[in-house]
Amino acid sequence: MKIVVRPATKADAGSISSLNTDVQAVHASAVPWFKPAGPDTFPPDAVALLLDEPDNLMFIAEVESSPVGYVYVEIIDRPETSFHYAYQMIYIHHISVRPTHRRQGVGRALLEAVQTEASNRGIHMISLDVWTFNDAARAFFSRSGFTAHSERLWKR
Repeated sequence: MKIVVRPATKADAGSISSLNTDVQAVHASAVPWFKPAGPDTFPPDAVALLLDEPDNLMFIAEVESSPVGYVYVEIIDRPETSFHYAYQMIYIHHISVRPTHRRQGVGRALLEAVQTEASNRGIHMISLDVWTFNDAARAFFSRSGFTAHSERLWKR
């Protein structure tokens, strides 16, 4: 299976919206304030608006010219403060792979595209959040070299 990963364009907005429903369904089944997956949870016009922002990037993965996954990232510049030095990072907002194409290298290929972009920009840190209930995602990111650096707690 040949996986092609390329930068997304506004023409891909509908495909990205559709691909998002897979990850939205996982979140909605576990967290009560996530809406059920559907065409309005990440609509194509919202995708297109995000692509207009120069600090937002999306990559789409295709197999046999069919979209099977995407990643949406943001370049974040943090200025120096009295607490920390200035730094840049790439923050992964979304990553989603069709269930039929998981564990076949699609997610890895998407992360490699993000890493290449980071290297091309001289950025040395990539960050993301993962829900504690999402064991599959946690295992995937761990296999991909990500380690925990903070923990968010809540009281409901």
